[in-house]
Amino acid sequence: MSKGVTKQWPAVWPCSARPPHIPCVTQRAAIARAAIMNGPAITILRGLPVPQLAGLLMLMLGVALTEGVGILALVPMLALLGQAASALPSWAEPFARLVDLPMLLVFFVALVAGRAALQFALSLAQQRAQLKLIDRWRHEVFAALVRANWRTLSAMRRSDHVSLIVTSIDRLGYGFSNLLQIIAMAVTLGAIWIVALWLAPALAAVAVVGGLIVIAGFIPLKRKAHRLGVALGQRYAAVQGSLDESLRAMRLIKSHGREAAAIATMQGGMTELRSAQIAFHKAASRSRALLHVGAAILLATIIALASARDVPTSVLLPLIVLFGRSVPLLDALQQGTQQWAHSAPALAEAQAVLDTARAGAEPPVGDALPVVPRQSIALDNATIDHDGRHRPAVDAITLTLPVATTTALVGPSGAGKSTLADLFGGLLEPDGGDLVVDGKRLRGEGTVHWRRSVAYVHQEPVLFPASIRENMLWAEPDASDPQIETALRDAAAGFVFDLPSGVDTFVGDAGCQLSGGERQRIALARALLRDPALLILDEATSALDAASEAAIADAIGRMKGVRTVLIVAHRGMLTDLADRIVHMRDGRIEHVENRRKVVA
Repeated sequence: MSKGVTKQWPAVWPCSARPPHIPCVTQRAAIARAAIMNGPAITILRGLPVPQLAGLLMLMLGVALTEGVGILALVPMLALLGQAASALPSWAEPFARLVDLPMLLVFFVALVAGRAALQFALSLAQQRAQLKLIDRWRHEVFAALVRANWRTLSAMRRSDHVSLIVTSIDRLGYGFSNLLQIIAMAVTLGAIWIVALWLAPALAAVAVVGGLIVIAGFIPLKRKAHRLGVALGQRYAAVQGSLDESLRAMRLIKSHGREAAAIATMQGGMTELRSAQIAFHKAASRSRALLHVGAAILLATIIALASARDVPTSVLLPLIVLFGRSVPLLDALQQGTQQWAHSAPALAEAQAVLDTARAGAEPPVGDALPVVPRQSIALDNATIDHDGRHRPAVDAITLTLPVATTTALVGPSGAGKSTLADLFGGLLEPDGGDLVVDGKRLRGEGTVHWRRSVAYVHQEPVLFPASIRENMLWAEPDASDPQIETALRDAAAGFVFDLPSGVDTFVGDAGCQLSGGERQRIALARALLRDPALLILDEATSALDAASEAAIADAIGRMKGVRTVLIVAHRGMLTDLADRIVHMRDGRIEHVENRRKVVA
C-alpha cells in the first residue's frame, strides 16, 4: 500500500480492519498509556513512598480548597459592604442572612491564615521530597558505578559521571520541584475554575476555553524546552570533562606553556554553555509575553460579556479576582512545564548510566574468609577481547604462578601485560578460558571473592587527602598500630617515623606533601597491610628515580620465597628479582625465561 493510501485509513477503525503495519485505535491507546506510565514524570513520582505522595497531594488539595473558598467568600462580603443583598446569587443569600460582616471578616482572615499554614507545610514537604530524591539518585548512581565490573567502568568516561552526580541530578531535583509545583498549580487552577463556574457558568466557560487554548499554544514551546534541556546537559558534561582533564593535566599544561590554549578551550566550552542557557531563557521569556497578551485579550472579552449581560458587581469583582489569580498561575504553570521539560533529560542521563552500570554489576559477595592458595594461581587458555580491536588483548594464554614465586611480565606497550595482570588479580573475567586457583576454576562470585586476596600497586599511587595512618587504615580498617608499623618498614617506608607527626602526617591532596618515591612506598605498605596472597606491581617503579626504585626493589626482594608477586614492567631492578620473566607481544606469550628453578 502506498504512503498516500495509508494516510486515508480512519483513525477509529477496529484492529481487525487495519493492515498489520498500521496501529489501530486500541494499539495507539496502549502506546500512549505506556508512554505516559514510563515517562519521566511518572517514573519520578513512582519513586516516592505512597504515604509521602498522598501527604503532598492532600496538602495541595487543602491549599487549593482554602484559596477557592476564600475567593468565594468575597461575594457575600462585597454584597454586605454595598448593602446589596438582593444582588447576591441565590446560593449566597442564606449565608448572608446568617452572618454579619464582622463574622465574615473573621472567617476570611482565619481562612487565609489556614491557607498560609498549609502552604508552609506544603513547601517544607516539597523541599524534603526534593532533597530525598536527589540523595536517592546520587546514592543509586554511585552505588551502581562502584558495583559495576572493571570492564564496564573502564569503558565509561569518569568526568561524565562527575557531571551527572553533581550537576545533572541537581537539575533532576530542580525538575522534580517544578513537577510538584505543576501539580499544585493545576489543582489550584481546577479549584478556582470550579468556583468561577459556580459564580457565572457562561463567563467562566469562556475563560476556561480561552485558558485551554492558551495552554495548547505552549505545547510546541515545551518540545523546544526539552530539546534545549538535552543540549544543556551535553554542554554541562563537556565543560565538566574539560575542567577535569585540564586540572589533572595542569603540570603538563604549564611545562609545555599551553596555559593560553587551556584557558581558550575552557572559555569555548563556557561560551557554548552560556548560549544554551540564553536560548532557554529566550524561549521562556517569549512564552511569558504571549501568555500575558492572551490573558489581556481574554480579560477584556470577559468584562465586555459581563457588561452586556448585566452581571452584578458582587459577582463580577470576584470573577475578576479569580481571573487575576489564574493568570499568574497559568504563567507559573507554563514556566514550570518548560522547566520540567528542560530538566527531564537529566533523568534519561541518570537512567542510562544506571542501566549500563547495573548491566555490568558484579555478583554480591558475603563475608567468607579470603582465598589463600597453597599451590598455584593460573590462567587456562584465557582470552580477552576489547570492542573495536582487531585482535584480542590477551589471546589464549596459559600461565601458572606457583605460590611464593616472583614472575615478571615484560614486553612493548600494548602487548597485553596489564590486561593479563588484571586477569590474575580478578579485576577482569576472561571471555574464554578460566582463572584457576589451586585447581578450582573461578567465575562470577568466586572471582570477586578472590580479589579480596589480591593487592595492587600501580604506577600512579592513589593517596587520599588525609594522614598516613588514615590512608593505611583505608585498606585494612581493623589494623593495629604495630601492624601499620610493620607494613611501613617492610615497604622501606621507615622515613615516616622520622616525620614530625609520624603516621599522623597529613599527606595533602593526592599526597602532594610527599615525593613520588615516598608516595609509592606508602602505597606499597598499604598493599602489604592486607597481607595479600598475590601482590601485583603494575609499572610501580617506572616513574621513580634510581634511589626510590632501589628502595622498593629491596623491599620486594625481602618477600622472595614468602609471597607470590607479579611484576609488570619494561625493564629495571624489579625484573632482576624475578624467578622467571614472561616475554609478551600482541597479546601472546613469546617465550618464558626461567632465571631460577621454579616448580610450576
